Amino acid sequence: MEEEKIIKWLKSHCLPERKEVQIGIGDDAAVINLNKTHYLLLTTDAVVENVHFKIDQASFYQIGWKALGVNISDIAAMGGSPLWALVSIGIPQKIVSAYREIYRGIRDMAKLFNVDIIGGNLSRSEILFVDIFLAGTVKKKNLVLRSTAKPEDILFVTGQLGGSQKKKQFEFIPRVKEAQTIISHIKPTAMIDLSDGLAADAKKLAEASGCGFEIEISKIPVSQDASEKNRISSALYDGEDYELLMAISPKSVSRVPASINGVPLTEIGKLTKKKVFVLKHTNGSTNKISKEKFRHFE
Repeated sequence: MEEEKIIKWLKSHCLPERKEVQIGIGDDAAVINLNKTHYLLLTTDAVVENVHFKIDQASFYQIGWKALGVNISDIAAMGGSPLWALVSIGIPQKIVSAYREIYRGIRDMAKLFNVDIIGGNLSRSEILFVDIFLAGTVKKKNLVLRSTAKPEDILFVTGQLGGSQKKKQFEFIPRVKEAQTIISHIKPTAMIDLSDGLAADAKKLAEASGCGFEIEISKIPVSQDASEKNRISSALYDGEDYELLMAISPKSVSRVPASINGVPLTEIGKLTKKKVFVLKHTNGSTNKISKEKFRHFE
C-alpha cells in the first residue's frame, strides 16, 4: 500500500474522541487545545538507516542533527515554536558507542531552538534509527494548516530546492523564524514543509484545501547542488529540502517580502479551482505533474 492510502485508512479508523483535539491525523502536526490563547502541537518522525540515510554517507552527528530537525520543520509549518522532545534510538551492537555523537547532533539542533530533551528510549536494533516525538505551542491566531487555502491563492517557497541528497539534508536549518515572521506580517492561508519534494508536498497541500495547482517551471528556485542532468526534476522530486511552501491570498501578495532573515521567498505558481496538478512551461504549454519520486513503500 502507498503511504497516502495508509494515511487515508488511518484517518478514517482513528477519529479523535476527546474534544480538546482540534486536528488529528493529516497535517504536519496534531493540534490540541491548551488554553485560551495557545494550542499544543504534537509531531513525530523517524530517520531510518537505508531509508533516510546511508551509514557510510553521513556522520552520526549529522544523523542526530537531521533527526530532530525534521520534527522541528513540522512545527515550523504550523507556525509554532518547538519546546520538548522525547528521543528513541535503535542501534546495532557493533556501533553502540555512536550514541554520543548522535546525541551531540540532536543537542546542537535543540540548542538552536531552545528545545529540551526530556526523555526517550534506547534499544538494540538490527539497523540504526532515531525516532523523535516533539511538542511545541502556537498562538491560536497564528496557527496555519494545510487545508485552509483557496483557489487563486499564490504559492511561495522559501530558499532553494533540489540537491538535498548531497549535503543539505544533514545541514539544513528549520524555517521556524521565517514562518513566524511571515505570519506576523501576512498570515499564509496554508503552509506545509517540503520533506517529500515540491511535487508531492504541493499536491498534499492542494488536495487538503480542495484545490489543484499550476506551478511555473521557470520560477522554481533551483539549488546549485541540484542534478546537472535534470535540475528541474531534482527540485521537484528529490525531497528532503525542509523548506516551506505557503499559499498567500492574492490581495496580500504585494506585501510579501523578497526575503526573510536572508532566506529568499519566491513566487512559483498558484492554486486552482480545477483539481489537477500542472507544470507550466515558459512557452505557455503545460503538462500534468508526473508521479512523485519518493515513496516509503516502493
